[in-house]
Amino acid sequence: MKSEPASLFSFLTYSVISLVLTWPLARGLGSDVPGDLGDSLLNMWILSWGAEHLPQLLTGGMSWTQFWDANIFHPAPLGLALSEHLFGQVLQILPVYWLTGNIILCYNLLFISTFVLAAYGTYLLVYDLTGDRRAAFVAGLVYGFLPYRIASVPHLQVMSSQWMPFALWGLNRFVTTNSYKALVGGTAALVMQNWSCGYYLLYFAPFAPLFVLHRMWSLGTLRNVRTWLGLLAAAVGTLVLTLPFLIPYTQAQQQFGFERPFGEVVRFSANVWSYVTASESLWLFGKALRYYPHGEGETFVGFVPWLLAFVALIALVAAPGSNPEQEVKRGLTPPSPLWKRALIVLLAVVVITQFIAVVSAVFFGGFNVDVLAVPIRARSPQRLLWQFAAAAALLLMVSPRTRVTTMRAARSPLSFFAVATVLAMWLSLGPVPKAGDALVSGFGLYGIFYEYVPGFNGVRVPARYAMIAGLFLAVMAGYGMAAIVRGGQTPRHSILGVRPLAVGVIALLILIEGAAIPLPMNGTWGQNEATPPARVFPPGSPGHRVLGEGVPPVYAAVAALPAGSAITEFPFGDAAWEIRYVYYSAAHWKPITNGYSGSFPPDYSARVARLKDVTINPAASWQSLLDSGSSHVVLHPVAFANPVHSTTVQTWLEAHGARLVATFDDKDALYAIR
Repeated sequence: MKSEPASLFSFLTYSVISLVLTWPLARGLGSDVPGDLGDSLLNMWILSWGAEHLPQLLTGGMSWTQFWDANIFHPAPLGLALSEHLFGQVLQILPVYWLTGNIILCYNLLFISTFVLAAYGTYLLVYDLTGDRRAAFVAGLVYGFLPYRIASVPHLQVMSSQWMPFALWGLNRFVTTNSYKALVGGTAALVMQNWSCGYYLLYFAPFAPLFVLHRMWSLGTLRNVRTWLGLLAAAVGTLVLTLPFLIPYTQAQQQFGFERPFGEVVRFSANVWSYVTASESLWLFGKALRYYPHGEGETFVGFVPWLLAFVALIALVAAPGSNPEQEVKRGLTPPSPLWKRALIVLLAVVVITQFIAVVSAVFFGGFNVDVLAVPIRARSPQRLLWQFAAAAALLLMVSPRTRVTTMRAARSPLSFFAVATVLAMWLSLGPVPKAGDALVSGFGLYGIFYEYVPGFNGVRVPARYAMIAGLFLAVMAGYGMAAIVRGGQTPRHSILGVRPLAVGVIALLILIEGAAIPLPMNGTWGQNEATPPARVFPPGSPGHRVLGEGVPPVYAAVAALPAGSAITEFPFGDAAWEIRYVYYSAAHWKPITNGYSGSFPPDYSARVARLKDVTINPAASWQSLLDSGSSHVVLHPVAFANPVHSTTVQTWLEAHGARLVATFDDKDALYAIR
């Protein structure tokens, strides 16, 4: 099979699998929403804002500053900088959005594409590294259908991790073949990743250059000036294209005083037990693996990938290479004395036992045992790591074979991805790494980034490093699959003695681990007021001159209001409804004082305190409404759990001179207050 047909076949296969594993989404691409109607609605509003206003930005009808001053949280500026800007995803949906105006369709196509592209990018990367298409295909399945993705379904920005493997693929092609086309492609993928998710912009940034440096070291090209110049140009290009999207976040952080509290970052960190905690939606393990069911605590990445990674590491160590024993037989080196061989065996045993002790201390809290009345304690990961390092250093000093094997293994990309997997998982544990409620280490690497690296104190979910760890683990699994396939073809070098038929079985097991069929759809949030209906409709937009069918008719009236109008909607401050107001504001793009996002301006929080219950201080509540710059109020009586509360707000409005403009069949009412 030629290269292009094989790649196309893999891409199409991943596409079909994505449609199956996200079922029944394919049945309602233009109307249903995967997961719940929470953050997905916020992301659809962000996508709509970008798709509607990008043409104005490009044609000079809107400035860069105005682009970021989105229509929520009026009159606060920088509304778009309070969450992800999703500019990369906006570029992906433009043709479909401009043709249909259906943001739900666009969102769902993006959602499905994250599975397909993540799998295909990993396929290309692993094929480039291993030269084996079957191994690459399995690696693509691991990353494309990682169980952790199901825990992240409502967060499109977290799902949009597909550009990372493409970036590594392009960079690897450049350092190995000097292909500038590959460098441009890898740089473009890195920029798209930066434009798609602020978390990965921060979290993935160190790993890409480390990967390049390792590859150059292993290839012996660290002194290649041409390669360095190409990489420097790529770095400058990435910075130039990324920096304009960072400045508004810096401005918002300075203007609103945003900084994620240390305790909040700890709360949204992963836990050692998170890696055996799966989303409840998973078909196989959703009910069984619930060891740490906390917020952002479902970072299960599967069992099969770990087994394949273990096979890969064994194959790496066992691979044929320079053998000091053969050199002794040929008389090239003298035989080692008996005491030295005994010391090597002893040190090897110590290294293995210390490694087991470290794993035990990190994952299970360690152990206390008595051997021949001698107490053995393995509780402190730090002490055990130092002991392991000391024993390994001594073994390297006295064993030529170990040195040769270690150096050969260190040059393999597999070693980089093994270390990177551990680093990403360690970082995911946040500034205070824990296993359950017990500390596993007094040193959290993430804490250094939080304290000293700009941007890290503005994000709150270290657990999202799990997606990056999943990518690196997928590459390791690809190497394991390559070892199995080679073993099946050449029994002399077989590790497990299996045949290539194992590819199909292993692929099926990977998909079963990550399957969540049927995928939950249209979940609702119930907060302080009445629970919203389990359905939203494409809002359309003024740009398409037609509001979507099923959109509350009050928004057509709002769209017809004169320029300069600003809206406040009641009930005020209930997250489940605030996010609806944000979503449907795409039907009119008038400024609204309501809002929902990753962060909240102080003025909005003050308004919530006044407008959530207008009976506490009616005069102060009215003044807060006027100070917000509102010209009109939309009242949603059905959104109040208690009809009395709706009547109370209506009475309060009329008592302060609000004028009823119109009522609608769904009981919504539009008032003018100026």
